[in-house]
Amino acid sequence: MMKLSGSQLVWIIVTEVVAIIWINITPAVLISKQDSWISILVAGCIGAALTFLVVHLSMLHPHQTLAQFSRALLGKWLGRLIVLPYLFAWYTLSAYLLRGFPDFLKPILIDRTPLWIIMLLLLGLMVYLPYSTGITGIGRFCEIVGPIMVFVLVISFIINAGNANWHHLLPVYADTGWENIVKVSIRPAYWFAGPFTLLVIVAFMKNPRKALQKSMIGIGITVVMAVTATLMVLMIFGPNLAAKIRFSYFIYVRTIDILDFVQNLDIFVIFIWVFGVTAQLSLYLFVATYETAQLFQVKNWRKIIWFSIPGIFIMAILIPDETIIAAYDKLWVSVIFPVCGIGIPLLLWLVTVIKRKLAY
Repeated sequence: MMKLSGSQLVWIIVTEVVAIIWINITPAVLISKQDSWISILVAGCIGAALTFLVVHLSMLHPHQTLAQFSRALLGKWLGRLIVLPYLFAWYTLSAYLLRGFPDFLKPILIDRTPLWIIMLLLLGLMVYLPYSTGITGIGRFCEIVGPIMVFVLVISFIINAGNANWHHLLPVYADTGWENIVKVSIRPAYWFAGPFTLLVIVAFMKNPRKALQKSMIGIGITVVMAVTATLMVLMIFGPNLAAKIRFSYFIYVRTIDILDFVQNLDIFVIFIWVFGVTAQLSLYLFVATYETAQLFQVKNWRKIIWFSIPGIFIMAILIPDETIIAAYDKLWVSVIFPVCGIGIPLLLWLVTVIKRKLAY
């Protein structure tokens, strides 16, 4: 029986900081400029609210995953239908990360290596944990990687603090306005909420009663790290330059230079990023395959992995350029996030409350 401890849940959530810092800082700076740190903070608050909703919903159905309690609440067919948007989200998100991370890795480290080879190596890493030990192994991996990730981030903030220019953060709010600040916050918000995976993994907790407390701690750590990273990028580069840098935090780390002795710290960041992306890919693969097995009532969920992996790889290979990636981002913000992050959880929560009142 797969089990997950409270601390493992915390660090699973914290590993999402990789995607937030890697993918979301530059797009936030493009629109909200020197106020992008406020956008990331607002995104964290939205993510915390949605995390509260999905964790509370899962706690109302202890030891049941989304596919199980949605069937119990809505019936066999409608309950299964509810799960389909989530499966689409998890499978396509896996392909999105599998395609996006090599784009970051290839030009800075292994520029002569074909993208498909890097993808195959990542596929091997993402399969190992779910197939061998399931969510327990993923939790243990995150319990090791998460603290190292936070340590590296904190060290990078401390070392470069002397080069920070607070004037790059001024004026606050006046140039941007709440409309742009909130608009930018929607995109990173679903990363803070752990792309709906908590609807599944809370069911594996040894003590489900601690799920809400532990998830809030995880969100809190993630928000602090993401906001601080955004602030440091802004204070080092300024909003105008930061908006032109694709991977702004990575370039920020490259600027670290202490007496011409402490340099090239970006290599440590790359390794940490690989661990973080591996944790995320493994988690999405586990959640997607486990829920697929629950949906089609397959007893051995691990068998689904061997059907899922070729599909994820083909989807990743077929992504031609960043135009498609940008369109996918818009799909998440405008459709997937409102439906899977807000609409369906609220519906399931309301049905649960109504059924419980009627039962009494």
